Amino acid sequence: MPIAQGTSPIIWDTSSGSMSCMIPCPVDAPSERFPFWKATASRDGTRIAIPIQSSPEECQLCTWTLGEPEPTRSEPVLTIADLQPIADQDFSFLCQTDEGWTAVARNVPWEFQAEFAWNLRVSAGGNAACETQDDRRYTPMVNGNVWSESYENTYGLTLAATGPGSAAVVQTTPIAEGDLTTFLSGCFTLGTEKGPWSGRYMGAFTPVISSDGTVAAVDARITQQDYTIAVNDQCWPTTWPSVWAPVIHPQGTSVWAPVKESRGWTLACDGEVAWPGRYTQLWEPVFAPNGRRIAAVASPEFGQWTLALDGDLMKTRVDGYLRKPIFSPCGSRVGCTGMHKGKAVLLIDDHPMGDLFDKVWDPVFSQYGSHAAAKIKRGPWYTVFLDGMAIERRFIWMRNPAFTPDGMHLIICGIEKSGAHYHYTREFIALK
Repeated sequence: MPIAQGTSPIIWDTSSGSMSCMIPCPVDAPSERFPFWKATASRDGTRIAIPIQSSPEECQLCTWTLGEPEPTRSEPVLTIADLQPIADQDFSFLCQTDEGWTAVARNVPWEFQAEFAWNLRVSAGGNAACETQDDRRYTPMVNGNVWSESYENTYGLTLAATGPGSAAVVQTTPIAEGDLTTFLSGCFTLGTEKGPWSGRYMGAFTPVISSDGTVAAVDARITQQDYTIAVNDQCWPTTWPSVWAPVIHPQGTSVWAPVKESRGWTLACDGEVAWPGRYTQLWEPVFAPNGRRIAAVASPEFGQWTLALDGDLMKTRVDGYLRKPIFSPCGSRVGCTGMHKGKAVLLIDDHPMGDLFDKVWDPVFSQYGSHAAAKIKRGPWYTVFLDGMAIERRFIWMRNPAFTPDGMHLIICGIEKSGAHYHYTREFIALK
């Protein structure tokens, strides 16, 4: 099922300004025939792919490339799922054939077939992995190769961002219904492609792995009342009534996690409390790329949410929720999205940006933090909110905006109505 690959303009060649290609779908075509909401753009923006049901029994991945008149089509399969970009111009996805489920990465299908496959993960370094179930046994598969062992269950598969390495929570022992004794003895641990850890826990929840794959950690339930963080098969010496998912320092090996004490939630590092403040709730810690700052979602009191930056609460409060913080590449700015008064909100550096939206996606920043942008939705249309203002463009679908590495241009990729058809457009917006 290989997909033909064409030549495409380089994304950083901004001299082209704007380029588009027609998607020959009539505007009144049924939505299930051209499901634009399933579209995915390549990482460099030169291609767009849409899984299209060519018949009740056949699905094909159709890919349009800027500068080329005709789309390419994958070989027909029963189902396509979890479509994601991988490398500069390629895509990865799960597909079901008559023989079972497998994955396609860089236009090449994996040889391994499983009864079921799900939770496709693609790393920044170009590795791909998914979880599979075959003959009532579960195991992840990385770059087409299954792990060395299979398990009663797996979940939470994660990949190292740039280096080799994968991790997932695994269940090593079967538990019959009502078998409390077996459950209390510990049936869960962290597994990798090399095998499971020796430690066994009553529960394990959100695995994380360092960018280079050398450090893995997970929040674990040790007893009925005690929780802690396990790092490379060693538990922290301290336990707490509750903990949340850990995060690994991007430039080292230290592991941080929200923990609950008698006075409230705080942040701990390598088993020791690191922040003096106590909060009603604290979760989603995130490091700046250089590791010099850390932010987390915090609740100073019931019904209020804000960000805690290096232990200090920001002033802005929302009454709904906030998602994971996003740092600029240089670490000087931070933003997040959430809900307030029933509408979507965008916060940048402790300031609400613009009016409330129907929906807003995670913000992105230019290299040195000079500009901030986010994909937003108002009514049926998508557009970009740039430095406090919405641009005057309307798309029926668009991917998240991105900045060129020099910070001089914002890249917008989206599908627009054009007469009786649609066009996929990639545009460079020059910034001051």
